[in-house]
Amino acid sequence: MQISFEQLRTILKSSGLPVYRDSAPVNATYPYIEYEFVNEQHRRASDGVLYDLPLYQIAVVTDGTEKDLESLKNVLNENKVYYEPFETIPYDENDATVTQFITYVRCWNAKQ
Repeated sequence: MQISFEQLRTILKSSGLPVYRDSAPVNATYPYIEYEFVNEQHRRASDGVLYDLPLYQIAVVTDGTEKDLESLKNVLNENKVYYEPFETIPYDENDATVTQFITYVRCWNAKQ
């Protein structure tokens, strides 16, 4: 399904996990979702831009396991949002080892 950025944010929030853009506050409780802008493509016709296609990285940050992905995957699937397969990156945050489960969603914004 083609999805706008506003629709994507609404869907992310409906997962029941806290949602933050770019970074979470230091006192955020795991698990939570972070999203950030990655890049943008354009669809053109007759020397004009018809659509902006921004790509967003979406991460579930957790000190748990992949089970913490279920609520996000459920709402993305229920809303027929295409997302890339998740990849995993462990790292240290605030002196704790956490895992970031990362996927990507491309949005669609028609030019007026």
